[in-house]
Order: sequence, then C-alpha cells, then structure tokens
Amino acid sequence: MPSTPESASQDFAERPPWTRPGFIAAAVLVALIVMAGLLIAILAPGGNDHDVVDGTPPPAQPPATTSTPGQPLPTAVPTAAPNGIRWELIGPIAVPVSDSAGPKQTTDTTASGYAHSPEGALMAAAQIMVRSSHTLGRERWEPTIEQQFVPSADRNKLLAELRAADTGPADPGALSQIAGFSYQSYTPDTAVIGLVLRAPSAGTPRYHVLSLTLLWRDGDWRMQAPPGGTWLSVNRVTDSLSGVVQWGPQ
Repeated sequence: MPSTPESASQDFAERPPWTRPGFIAAAVLVALIVMAGLLIAILAPGGNDHDVVDGTPPPAQPPATTSTPGQPLPTAVPTAAPNGIRWELIGPIAVPVSDSAGPKQTTDTTASGYAHSPEGALMAAAQIMVRSSHTLGRERWEPTIEQQFVPSADRNKLLAELRAADTGPADPGALSQIAGFSYQSYTPDTAVIGLVLRAPSAGTPRYHVLSLTLLWRDGDWRMQAPPGGTWLSVNRVTDSLSGVVQWGPQ
C-alpha cells in the first residue's frame, strides 16, 4: 500500500538518527575536516620526523640551559673534584673555569655568568672570593665587590675597610692558593661553601677554611659580604683536610 504523507513522516521520525540523510551529510563533512587536519599536521614543518621541509631548515634551537622548564633545578652537590675544569691565573693566583658551570663572561677585572647549580655556585665562590681579595689590587677587588656582592651594610663596610687599608698588590710568595672545598648547605637560592685555601708554609701545612655564602640574584650567583665586613668572621684555620674534597691547580 502506498504510504501517506502522515505515515512517511512517522516512518522518518522512527528511523535511527544515523540513517537520516542530514546525519549522514554531517558525518561526511566531519570526516573531511578530520582528514584535512591530518594532512595539515603531516605536511606542516615539524609535523613529521624530518628536520627539513621544502629545503628550508627549521629555526635554530636555543642553547641548552642548566634546567628544563618545568623540571626541578639540580641540587646534588659534588662529592669529588668536578670534571672538565681548567685553572687560569689571575695575577699569581689560579682560579677554576668550566665550560658548563661558568664563568661565561670574563673581563680584566670581573667574572660572571654561572650555572644555576651546585657546581656553578662553587665556580662563583672561587672566582669571586679570589677577585675580591685585596692582594690582587684595587683594580680587581673594587669592581668585583661593587658588582658581584649583594648590596648590604656589611658590603659597604668591607669596601670602606679595603679602601682605607689599600696598599697595592701583595708579594706573590705570600698568597694562598685554592686547595679544596666542602658544601655546608645548598638550595637553588642559597649556597654555603667552605672554600679551602692553602697558606704558604715551609713546615706543617696550614689551611684557611672560608665559609662563603652565595645567593642567586638577578640571574647569577652573588656573594654575601661577611658579617661586619671582615673575612676573619668566616675564617677557620686548620692543619687537616679531613672532610674536604681536595681540589686545586696541579
């Protein structure tokens, strides 16, 4: 029997939705859009495993940093002398340099640009301590203290004392050399490092252990001036290297 308009309308309404012409057309349209998106993703630069598309190399990647965005900064302190260190002279005193830990920028008077890591803090402690010593002359200690120490009343006092007592560079034979280190504490914001200096001595070895505090400020490690502006406040004299990682120029 031929269907009436009413029965045809009822039959259409009772069909499953995926059999209706409108639903089929919409599904086809969605499928075409998905296929187009896949083609764009595959053909776009970086969308496949090739580094070059249409003969054009991808943009240069930024240099590696000491940490990956979203990943925690390194905090494991070295328990042995770091590898890849070379020792360079500043006047008569040798200081460490590392391609990975810094310093990255070195001038005649200052050295900056240290990795945000325990090894970077160690490089900064050695470099800044040596360069801030009055024994190397005012042309080195003054800009180092002014630029690489955290501003404070103790820093101002240290500068004033050195300016008042400035006598020029010391006798090279009377200068101490770096002999080791120990980490007293470390966080990504604050590092406290015992830097060991071997004093010139013809008899029993004598060492000065300077407890140096470095703070991460403005994208680099900076020294905190010793209490009262005097290094004696953070200095301990010993004849033993027990508990110290021996480290220094060969």
